[in-house]
Amino acid sequence: MFRKTVSLTSLLSFVVMLATSVVLYIEPHGRTAYWADWRFMGLSKTAWDNLHLTMGTLFLVCAVLHIWLNWKPVMNYMRNKARELVVGTKPMLAALGITLFVGVGTFAGLPPMQQILDFGASIKDGHASTYGSPPYGHAEQSPLEKFCGYLGFDVDKAIAALEKAGYANVAPDTAIQDIARTNNASPQKVYDVIRDELVGENPFAAMPAAAPEGTGKLTLEAVCATFGLPMEQAMQRLKEKGFSPAPDKTFKDMAQERGSHPRDVYAALRGN
Repeated sequence: MFRKTVSLTSLLSFVVMLATSVVLYIEPHGRTAYWADWRFMGLSKTAWDNLHLTMGTLFLVCAVLHIWLNWKPVMNYMRNKARELVVGTKPMLAALGITLFVGVGTFAGLPPMQQILDFGASIKDGHASTYGSPPYGHAEQSPLEKFCGYLGFDVDKAIAALEKAGYANVAPDTAIQDIARTNNASPQKVYDVIRDELVGENPFAAMPAAAPEGTGKLTLEAVCATFGLPMEQAMQRLKEKGFSPAPDKTFKDMAQERGSHPRDVYAALRGN
């Protein structure tokens, strides 16, 4: 009974952990997920992360128990034809070689490990282009008054813009994420309403004076999605400053091409 329960629990926890691993592989970066209130099958990023951790722990416990219950067969795998216990059997050496290849290859950037990592990163970067990124770290947790102060918006006008759009539970001390959840929206949508109403004809005025955290890793397309910037106009601004922009280029890549810093690209885009 105990042996069967351990084996079946190992199987089920492995299946769930496999599913959560796929979700973690394709989910957005934290800043994007929280800002967009990203969900998959009704569960948030935090919920999927927590499920992966607890199921991984359950699988680990069951794996240890499984090894303990099957200790004799495991030892048999490490015996030679003379039934002598040898650590360096061919199966053990093969297993060790495969493990080292994947482990060392990951740090060394060898194929196919690097391609797997790059593909996952491209999926996550694509989310930033689709959902946008916060104007600063954990902006969704900021009260509306602080949020507007950082972006240079008048909080009273921001409240009026949200109420005009039909938003409820709007007050200076209400967090952006709370406004979003009450009105079945994402923090990005709340920001879009405020920005579109207050910025007027110059969308670049909505960009914070300082480049948001992690801007260097973001593509031009992602930044334009965050601040509602017209792509053609954004590219034209950067070209006038001597950069070679493209929608899928990161700020870091554009900066390196000119031997400058991502914040210089951001300043050029903002019009400084």
